[in-house]
Amino acid sequence: MSAVGVVKVGARTPIGLDSRQTGFLLRAGFPAMAEAPLADSAGEAITMGFVPTIDPRIVGPERLVLLARPAFEEAALPLGDTKTLVYFTLDEGYDEARAAAWELSTLVRRALPAATVEVVPRGEAALGALLPAALRALESRETDAVVLGGVHSDYDVATIRALEESGRLFSPDNLDARIPGEAAAFFVLMRDPDARRRGLSPLARVLGVGSGRERARPDNDAPAYEAFGLTAAVQQAAVPLVRTGAKAGWMLTDMTGEMRRLDEWQAAFVRAQDALESPYFIDSPAQRIGYLGAAAIPLFVVVAATAWEHGYAPSPVVMAIAGSDGGERAAVVLASAKREVRQEARA
Repeated sequence: MSAVGVVKVGARTPIGLDSRQTGFLLRAGFPAMAEAPLADSAGEAITMGFVPTIDPRIVGPERLVLLARPAFEEAALPLGDTKTLVYFTLDEGYDEARAAAWELSTLVRRALPAATVEVVPRGEAALGALLPAALRALESRETDAVVLGGVHSDYDVATIRALEESGRLFSPDNLDARIPGEAAAFFVLMRDPDARRRGLSPLARVLGVGSGRERARPDNDAPAYEAFGLTAAVQQAAVPLVRTGAKAGWMLTDMTGEMRRLDEWQAAFVRAQDALESPYFIDSPAQRIGYLGAAAIPLFVVVAATAWEHGYAPSPVVMAIAGSDGGERAAVVLASAKREVRQEARA
């Protein structure tokens, strides 16, 4: 995997028009919570993280496209006529997945006419399956570049109603809940020789990927602290770290305010100590900018790559984790490409 690197990233979030703004403002702890032009059943404005530059009357697949377009173009436009495979992830069970897939595929083909596009509605943990497939496609030279990313939006009356009816909508009186949000994020993987021909340099390396499935879901009473699925995902992803004795000093998680996921994460965190080093730097962006959905792990890759590029990351190795309501869990371990340069210099 060392010959493949993350060479470009892109994002559109409630706090940033691009990856750099998003990375720097997350680093500064900037919050994005605001009263949205949507109301709960009592007629009170809800609190959420939303992109204020998008027309507040636009919802559904059209809104997803407006979120995704600038983030996708930021990451993918340098590819030109490169043979490219694009994986677009949506939230699991998204009601308008077919319409969204058509709109997003059209967006991709306008920017990259020769690209192969696959839209996958598997939610936060989709990259647990897609990332290994992407790496294999690159290593076998089936493609010259892979763009992976996701887009999510809770900005919809039906979504807010469903969260409220299930008791999962954040309010001052309901803290064990999800703060609605929206975001889009993408990153590009290329083999080093192909990237150099395009004038691109690696920002990050994928060291390991893991996946698992939890019994505990919002619709059952299974104990979240079992954390078998998340533990399996973390341990799989951490195999290269354990093998070499390296450690991750930075964790990025998709946790919001829901105690179910916090209990699960705490159990997995204790079991992952052989791959982690202290002092731990643990960040959960969704607690400041709103729920990330299918954009979670793509955004974490963006955040890590941007931090390493600009020299403010707390650690040269990061572990990113995310999970969906259906029980899928994914973990990805990334390392800074600059770490390789420093190691070579010491050698």
